[in-house]
Amino acid sequence: MKFNKAIIIVLLSIGLWQVSTSGYMLAKAWLSQILIADAWSQTLKDKQFHKPWSWADTYPIAQLNIPKLNKNSYILEGSSGRNLAFSATHLPQSGMPDENKSMIVSGHNDTHFSHLQYLQVGDELEVKTLTDKHIYKVKQIEIVNSQVSQLLIKDKKELILTTCYPFNSLTTGSKQRLVVYASKIDNILHI
Repeated sequence: MKFNKAIIIVLLSIGLWQVSTSGYMLAKAWLSQILIADAWSQTLKDKQFHKPWSWADTYPIAQLNIPKLNKNSYILEGSSGRNLAFSATHLPQSGMPDENKSMIVSGHNDTHFSHLQYLQVGDELEVKTLTDKHIYKVKQIEIVNSQVSQLLIKDKKELILTTCYPFNSLTTGSKQRLVVYASKIDNILHI
């Protein structure tokens, strides 16, 4: 009888630990989005970058909007695995919309970039920076093997979005990437 109670207590403890761990992860994901949105709002007000939390090693530098899909993503500076857990990320070596250089933005295909699967050639994308809104038009969408091809940073005003492929995969670590190439439309809307 004592043995059965001990097993029940151990199993209940393990179950409670599992539930609380997943609850913590969900709460952390939810809160991080609020803090990133607040940091971006502060950035737009005073034109200074703000970290979403004091120990963060990143900050929002832009906001990606896809009007057709009614989807928005904040773009964090620095494409590390840790930053990708919170939002889409900007490859620091790549350009920004006001530069004559490719801007490369990455995101996870099961969270912040899950909607990329619905993009089509001709769709418009918007990148809002500190001072301007830049409009892009999707020119090409391709699936590439990340071990064979590399994204090139060109002297060109373009936006490149990349995420793992296929979508809704049951495994991680795919070598395939969905790459969206969008050319900048010359009209810039000042904020």
